[in-house]
Amino acid sequence: MRKSYHIIITVLILFSSFLSFSSPQMEDDSVTMGAGYANDIYYSIENGEIESVARTNWDIGFYTVTWSAGIIINDGNGVELYLYPNTDTSGWNSIDTSGLSTWPALFNSTLDWEEGAFNRNQLGHPDYGWGVYNTITHDVVGDSLYIIRLADGTFKKFHVIKKVSIANTYYFRYSNLDGTDEVNKILDCSGYEDKNFIYYSLVDESILDREPNSESWDILFTKYMGELEGGVPYPVTGVLNNVHIPANRFEGVMPDFEDWSALPMDSTKSPIGYDWKYFDMETFTYIVEDSLAFFISNFKKDVYKLVFSVFDYTSGKVVFSKSKVHSSNIGEFSNHHSFKIFPNPAKDILRIDLTGSKAWNEITISDLSGKVIVKLKAGQQDYFSIPINHLSTGMYMVTVSSGSSFTAQKLFIYK
Repeated sequence: MRKSYHIIITVLILFSSFLSFSSPQMEDDSVTMGAGYANDIYYSIENGEIESVARTNWDIGFYTVTWSAGIIINDGNGVELYLYPNTDTSGWNSIDTSGLSTWPALFNSTLDWEEGAFNRNQLGHPDYGWGVYNTITHDVVGDSLYIIRLADGTFKKFHVIKKVSIANTYYFRYSNLDGTDEVNKILDCSGYEDKNFIYYSLVDESILDREPNSESWDILFTKYMGELEGGVPYPVTGVLNNVHIPANRFEGVMPDFEDWSALPMDSTKSPIGYDWKYFDMETFTYIVEDSLAFFISNFKKDVYKLVFSVFDYTSGKVVFSKSKVHSSNIGEFSNHHSFKIFPNPAKDILRIDLTGSKAWNEITISDLSGKVIVKLKAGQQDYFSIPINHLSTGMYMVTVSSGSSFTAQKLFIYK
């Protein structure tokens, strides 16, 4: 009997050791945005904090992808955008802001980085909100005037004159409402294509290179304009995902839950968002939701578990734990495959230019679940026109790969 007892104990110890070895340990970490959430924290789920940058020193940002027309505003810092409803661009010299308080404010999309406040009234290709795509020159020509309310409460009128797409260069102008202090600016995005955005301050009349390399970070701790129930815009503080970095959310799970593949990954801008916490009016503190876990797939396609534990609004400090729960064997994200897709959004035909790609061997178009819809193998050509009229409206990923490396871009298809 004593011998059997010792055997059972030994088995239990071995089994316990196996569990401890096989289950990844959660690593504690934290970031601090500062009082008033003054800083943006760019964070790598694998490597930790990448960069902390001032969040309040910019007003507008330009998406750096060549064939994009995305323009955002710093809505988390109180910047507001209004479409001028009384005339087209010919009315630049006769702006009348009577009734501005009744005009609807435009904010950045909470789902798509590329759909900034300037794009919220877009009708789909060739209309990108602030301008219309010219099928001959491939430029986007501005057809709208805007009023911008800056964080200090002052107003400017603003006109995106055009984007010369091939040169990846914007031309815009702005001034006081009465036309004084007009500034005409040329902003070349081609030197910043390793970042998601290049930023601009209307106050300082300056270009701001304030963002780390896009491939170096996965999530952003920041303040932004979210949406409450019913689509009501409201300033919130939370987490936004980098482009191409999907995540999913599980509620009511135990601390040891790791079945990340039980739900599809969400590739939108805010699958983590802000509502993993709530404000307790009795204690005047934020309470982090319990039994809640997020899983994030980074550029390498490794999957990490993320669990929040503390949110201190006085210091802007967020405490959380993380662990690696899945290692991918499909290789690493690479910048060797520089390619262009256009138009984007697309409707009937998608064009892919691979003249800047090195030794590619496969192109795929997949939906957000990872299902491959279109696959092309390497041949003699580096330029493709692909019929896509059989695909439904929605977001897709275009991936160019060779061996163990790949590069991906987001594609939106509309009908």
